[in-house]
Amino acid sequence: MYGNACCRIWCYGIAVMAVGTVLMSAALENPVEGWAVLMETNDFPGGYTDLPLGFVDVERMETLLQYHGWQKSHMLLRRDTITTQAVKEGIAYLQKADQNDIALFYICSHGGYLRHDLQWNSLMPPLWERVTSEKRVLIIDSCYAGSFLPESERPYIGIGSVSADELGWAGLPEENLPITGFVFTYYFCQSTLGVSVEEGFGRASPQVQQYMQDVVYPAFKEVYPPEHYNVYDPHPVLKDSYPGELSLWVDEGGVSLSQVLAVLMLLLLGIILALDRKGICSCD
Repeated sequence: MYGNACCRIWCYGIAVMAVGTVLMSAALENPVEGWAVLMETNDFPGGYTDLPLGFVDVERMETLLQYHGWQKSHMLLRRDTITTQAVKEGIAYLQKADQNDIALFYICSHGGYLRHDLQWNSLMPPLWERVTSEKRVLIIDSCYAGSFLPESERPYIGIGSVSADELGWAGLPEENLPITGFVFTYYFCQSTLGVSVEEGFGRASPQVQQYMQDVVYPAFKEVYPPEHYNVYDPHPVLKDSYPGELSLWVDEGGVSLSQVLAVLMLLLLGIILALDRKGICSCD
């Protein structure tokens, strides 16, 4: 009886290792990778106020993604010269991502530049559909950002720093305020370290509102009276049709450990029943 049990354990062990090898090989053959396009304009054409921020916002996004294991070689950074052609090239770059990868497009700019110069609302919707990844993220930090999130028949996460009719805020170095750069980007990058995109958004939004009310309002209420400007009460927008929550981590394979364990348990049970019925492992 003892020999029979040992033989069964041996058989089961071989079977489990074989199944585990197959599943883990599949995971390693198609790991979750991250592909990102990060765009920021500091030097605008005539008619717009320049934002001499030293491109701190794309650097913050780059740091956030690298924290989650993204490779720098998988990021396309565009500083200034953001044209319709540059946006098209960015989408073409994201088409390198397969359905298992994360494809992220980030842009910070004047809302008027997006609307009028880039013609964003006619340019972006059809381009966004070309990204085949099932994990698409679009982040826009600008005035009227909520109005630039396209409708899509496929799931994606769209984030706007303010609602469709609100003004955004970017702190300039000479203002000597605590945050230089786009306020939403700053808090989003701080809040999303190690958590899902959705949770990071949920943490960042109230911090943005508090900063605008407690720091920016006292400093600029005479320059931008609140009765004429809605900049002091921003409402970031989350358009989320992605099933479940989306993590930015890319250092895991295409099959998670919990998925592997669940499959192994089911297969092990099936193997045990099959071997017991056929007596394959009998040592008599």
